[in-house]
Amino acid sequence: MGFADALHFELLRQKKMTTTYPKILDDAPDGHLLIRSRRKGKTYYWVHHNQNGTSSQLNITGQRDLIAKLVNKMIKRKILIRAKNNVKYMELLQKEFSDVDPSEVLKSCPKKYQDAALMLRQQNVERRMLEPYSKAPFDPRYHIHETDCGIMVRSKSEQITCNTFTAYGIPFHYEEEFVHKEGGRKIYTDFRIFLPADVFYIWEHLGLLSDLKYCERNVWKLHVFQKSGLVLGADLILTMDDSDGTISSSILNKIIETQILPALQGVRVSKELIMAANGVRR
Repeated sequence: MGFADALHFELLRQKKMTTTYPKILDDAPDGHLLIRSRRKGKTYYWVHHNQNGTSSQLNITGQRDLIAKLVNKMIKRKILIRAKNNVKYMELLQKEFSDVDPSEVLKSCPKKYQDAALMLRQQNVERRMLEPYSKAPFDPRYHIHETDCGIMVRSKSEQITCNTFTAYGIPFHYEEEFVHKEGGRKIYTDFRIFLPADVFYIWEHLGLLSDLKYCERNVWKLHVFQKSGLVLGADLILTMDDSDGTISSSILNKIIETQILPALQGVRVSKELIMAANGVRR
């Protein structure tokens, strides 16, 4: 999320304060807090107006709830003043602000420059996809589900995921070795998704969560990912089987359309390239 988006949401948040806080203040106790220092501590007074219009002070030292309400009232009052002021300047900033994010600036460039930038992104992704890589050994006992692009995968959920990636034109490797420094056994990612500018996402699908040993292996895998700097929700995506033992296509499509496609910035690859990158020969 860029600054413009952050500004938009912060403006909405503070605008809401300007409408909700007056109601909160209307419901707050009348008057204000007065504190007098004594030799043995402090005495708290509630200064408020009586029905006849006169002012009075009531010792409320032991009434923590009322003290808290009066303190909260003062805080809310000051927040309201600041929020009203902030809204005025944020609206002005929002009107005059120009995003300097390269991808946003590119949208304002002539189409020939946009096309050239897309060509460079496309070449970057395709070059990395086609580089040789260490892959999990094929095991005919487990790699039993054939996908639309010819890759043999371990489960129906991986088959659905792989087919969906292929249909969208998402560049990926299946079961690429993840190089790490934690020692111990090798680990292989379910899917490595290639993004422009030498960036990648790791997509892991958890299918056998009812199997304790499977869970333990994947905890180790997640440990390695964390130690390697991956962040869940940023460059690490996790999915899991539903109660019927399969992946939800609607959830799968939502993740792709909200996270993967925007990050690809227009890059798409053909089924033939996916096959070549994953060593499928027909």
